[in-house]
Amino acid sequence: MFFPLLIATLSRCAGAGGIQITHLNVPTEVRNGSSYTILDCVYSLKPDEVDTERGLVVKWYFNNGPSPVYQWIPGMKPQDLGVLRGRLNVLHRVTDNVATMHRALYILNPTTDLSGEYKCHVSTFEDEDFMTKKMVVYATEKKFELTQSKPDPDSVRIACSAKGLFPEPKMALYKTPSGSKLSMPDVEVETTAKQGSYDIRAQALMSDADLESPTFFDCEVKIPEVRYAVRKTIVYYPGIYELPSGKCCRRLWRHCSARVACSV
Repeated sequence: MFFPLLIATLSRCAGAGGIQITHLNVPTEVRNGSSYTILDCVYSLKPDEVDTERGLVVKWYFNNGPSPVYQWIPGMKPQDLGVLRGRLNVLHRVTDNVATMHRALYILNPTTDLSGEYKCHVSTFEDEDFMTKKMVVYATEKKFELTQSKPDPDSVRIACSAKGLFPEPKMALYKTPSGSKLSMPDVEVETTAKQGSYDIRAQALMSDADLESPTFFDCEVKIPEVRYAVRKTIVYYPGIYELPSGKCCRRLWRHCSARVACSV
């Protein structure tokens, strides 16, 4: 596997000289079904704003929604709301300071429907600040297959499929003759959205005359938005044809399980 960098969207707005969000610690990517993830909103206050009577309120919003999905007022119990209702550990304390202890989201078992932009909004009677960052909850494949089949004695069809990924994946087929990785020509790729995830399939037909023996075929699946990729490899020997009986024939006898004459 290899892991390309995901660049998050980040925005903020602050009043002059008052409350200020200094860091928004939101993971750019989280695996679907992880035990938990923490989104932390680190802010600084003026000395007089630490007083709970100054109206300090911490709110989190999801995907620019008009209503918060979390709200905490010091001295009161944190509230999990909207899409996060019942999905937070509201007792979690990120600090022991009365003005910051419940500023963070402790999300239990995050799932793909929680992918999106999270905005932390902190305010007092006199000032406010907010910052936004994107988090992707990704799902890996539930099934991944790479197969070869012989539509006729002189060609091979390479087919690859993967199911249950999120966000939308990409798939590529490669052939590796003499150690050189080459993209396969005329690959047909089909992606299907199914109930919050994606299935993807790719296939290509190759002539034996264009292949070395042996030829390695690779199928690579990536999720471009996150640092995830997976690959499978199979080996193919041009010129070998499997009969319905399970026996094989043609030129390369040393690779055959039974030496029979070709009748096709």
